[in-house]
Amino acid sequence: MPDISSEKTTATTYPPTRLYDSWCNHADDLNMPVSQYIIRMVEAGRKQVDLQDTTSDSIRALRQQQTSLKRELERQRARNAELERQLEHTIHSEIVKFVSDCPGVSMSEIIQHIADTVPGRVARFLDMLEGDEIEISDGEYYPVAQGTEES
Repeated sequence: MPDISSEKTTATTYPPTRLYDSWCNHADDLNMPVSQYIIRMVEAGRKQVDLQDTTSDSIRALRQQQTSLKRELERQRARNAELERQLEHTIHSEIVKFVSDCPGVSMSEIIQHIADTVPGRVARFLDMLEGDEIEISDGEYYPVAQGTEES
């Protein structure tokens, strides 16, 4: 960036008062003389930063990210729906089997039976998930570490 040196020339401009006051305030905020501020701003403008290309690239990247996130959201929604369906089927089957085995059973007995069988069912589910989706380490469960996915 050029500095004010002994080789100087005068350049005259006639900005509106409000604009000039704005320049003066900004120069003051930057702790520099107004003339130096004007030189630096003109030189910065001459670098021909193509804001249109930069903006287009940013918008394109954001759209790609949005598309990727939408796909992931839909995938997760489908997975949640399937898990809810499986859970409903599992509980439904468990109740039907218990009622078939014990005709005339009361609602409180059904609830107690479901509550009593939860630990065993959870253990079976954990066994089925272990290795593919979750892993156990020192008695604690963690999601299986997956590589970075590119969408």
